[in-house]
Amino acid sequence: MKLHFIAARGGVGIMLLIFWGLVDNPLFAVHFLLILIGLSAVRYRIKPYRFLPLLEAAASGVYAILWPPALLGLWLPMISIFENKWNKREAKTLEQNHTERSKRYMLEAQIDQSTKDSINAARLAEMTERARIAQDIHDHVGHEMHGALIALQTAIKLHENKDPRTKELMAKSLTRMESASATLRETVHNLRPAYTIGPDTLEQICKDFTYCPVEFSKSGDLADVVHWEMIAANLKELLTNIAKHSNATAAAVKVDGNAKYVRMTVKDNGQTKKSPTPGLGLSGMKDRIRMAGGTLSVSDGDGFMVVFVLPKA
Repeated sequence: MKLHFIAARGGVGIMLLIFWGLVDNPLFAVHFLLILIGLSAVRYRIKPYRFLPLLEAAASGVYAILWPPALLGLWLPMISIFENKWNKREAKTLEQNHTERSKRYMLEAQIDQSTKDSINAARLAEMTERARIAQDIHDHVGHEMHGALIALQTAIKLHENKDPRTKELMAKSLTRMESASATLRETVHNLRPAYTIGPDTLEQICKDFTYCPVEFSKSGDLADVVHWEMIAANLKELLTNIAKHSNATAAAVKVDGNAKYVRMTVKDNGQTKKSPTPGLGLSGMKDRIRMAGGTLSVSDGDGFMVVFVLPKA
């Protein structure tokens, strides 16, 4: 854009030269042109100076007394004013872009750190659980199986000698093996999660909501979603907000997904009892969704609606 302003100044200079050659050609007009060229050189070659437009206007006014075409030089201060405003606007835009870029970098770093912390926490929990399971198997199953093995070896020797205690030892071994088997089954059972969160869990949350009827629907590809826990927590928070802050008589919850994203829409037909400015619950929800790489939007045009999108992976 700087070249456009330089071209505009050059155009003013060319017009002055045309008038100098066609109308009359006094020598002091050459001095006037040299002054304008010098001021422009100061502006573009040395350092911008805020009083240069005043100097250009003063020179044009003084020389216009003796040479009227010098009034064309008044275009130069006007060009300077537009140029100064443009430069300020451009500098402000660059500063805003730099600030937004810095915030984006910080957010990406926070997301990266959060992901690393989550992975480390998951690994630590996995190692702790493995150690606990190994200890349980060693203390209970291993001990019972070892005891039963010794009892069976002893029973075989007693059986060879036709000792009547063989039957008693066999019964004790069987009891110990049954105990070890039961402990092993219980340990394996405890490895399974109590329940799996998914669309059915969300539907049950809607059914359990008693403030007003909630219509639940699902569509699209909802497989391989890793954020069901967060989605369920957000749904509970939003339904609680409906009960606390609105006079709704009906609500609708819709979950749909595609190959990469899952989206939830929660809408009611009521009006908020206070300003819909996000409170701590909604702000915290928005932060959690952003940290997971998603987005959240709120609308209060026709009832109150919250839509958030999360990546499936």
